[in-house]
Amino acid sequence: MKTSDWISVKTSLPPKEDKKWACSDVVWVYDEECGQRKGYLDDDNQWCDANECWYLNHVTHWMPLPEDPPKEKTES
Repeated sequence: MKTSDWISVKTSLPPKEDKKWACSDVVWVYDEECGQRKGYLDDDNQWCDANECWYLNHVTHWMPLPEDPPKEKTES
């Protein structure tokens, strides 16, 4: 991940499904108090930690999680 990949929450937020109670996908966030971690926007547009299920109140930036690496071929 590069510094240029960060998206300001003032510019854009992660997309949500078109459902009333939908949360965003899990993304990488930067919170001024907690640092970098996985998080998501809940149905009330509150940032939440994806692992600890607590609120993140000082998120300034986010970025999509990277794709998983390709599977390595194993020799038979």
